[in-house]
Amino acid sequence: MAYAVQVMVVDRRTGKGLSGQRVKAYGGPEVKTNSSGLATVIVSSSAVDVYVNGMRAYNGSVSAAPKPIIYERG
Repeated sequence: MAYAVQVMVVDRRTGKGLSGQRVKAYGGPEVKTNSSGLATVIVSSSAVDVYVNGMRAYNGSVSAAPKPIIYERG
């Protein structure tokens, strides 16, 4: 079964979404955030490791993950 996991990358100071950030689930393809800072990765396991620009943003169950996972930069 496939699961869609949404990740939002925001600027820590302004709270605004950051476009063009690299988001990847372990073992999956890399995607980039859109103009709102949002990206969706598709995973096939119910447990997931999500990385933003090479840094771990989330590790755990897909069902327990925040919707979206918020990752702050800056």
